[in-house]
Amino acid sequence: MSSAVQQSREAEAFLEARRAIAPDVVSACAGWTAHEVTAHLVAGAVEISRHLEPYPNGEPVPATRGFEEREAPFRAMSDPELMRRLELEEQRLRGLLGDVLAADPGAVVPWTGRTMPVAMFLPHLRSEFAVHRWDITGDDGVGDELLAQPELTAHAVRALGPMLLASGARRDPSPDQNFDVRLRSPGAPDIRLSVESGCAALSSVADASDAPGLELDAAARLLVLWGRRPEPRTRVRSTLTPAQLTRLHALLAGY
Repeated sequence: MSSAVQQSREAEAFLEARRAIAPDVVSACAGWTAHEVTAHLVAGAVEISRHLEPYPNGEPVPATRGFEEREAPFRAMSDPELMRRLELEEQRLRGLLGDVLAADPGAVVPWTGRTMPVAMFLPHLRSEFAVHRWDITGDDGVGDELLAQPELTAHAVRALGPMLLASGARRDPSPDQNFDVRLRSPGAPDIRLSVESGCAALSSVADASDAPGLELDAAARLLVLWGRRPEPRTRVRSTLTPAQLTRLHALLAGY
């Protein structure tokens, strides 16, 4: 009997939204239409599956391919074919995740030059579907509900922090100056964005602080962490100086 994990609300919501959105609609991802966003998600599911398939038999796990190599074949597909592949690959991946975790809840596989607990792919896929849904739909009630889930913010900070900051750190306008700002949402711990000795980091902090920062709702905060700019603009308020705000935007450029 299959031990496939249940389809996430985030994946279901992306698929529903994408069926109603034309493939040539320009997304919030620079250079991408809804078709390219979909190709990115299909390719990601296929790549994770490639890493999980050898695990039960103790076979070598292949090296993680780069985005261009794994996404190009899917971008070249017709949109109806691409949508069918997304549904099939998402289903196949859930089956593999369920099987591996049922056999070994602590399973770890190589991933992008590091190791990744297999269980961590679950919140990561949920985050990918939620954020990329926003990329093609913009702000709406369903997206706000999905993006506001605290576990997705926790995943962004704990698991994705170095990746979310890697591109921005290379464009930091003041890399030699320490930096300490907060991103605050009602009823949730602050997120600290810091640069110390040239090293940028994200952390969740429970202590009260009068450090300058942003005040924003939970859904908007996740989007900002991923390098997005939520609407309407009134959702995000700043106590930063212009130079500090410019630097924060540079650091949180997404990936």
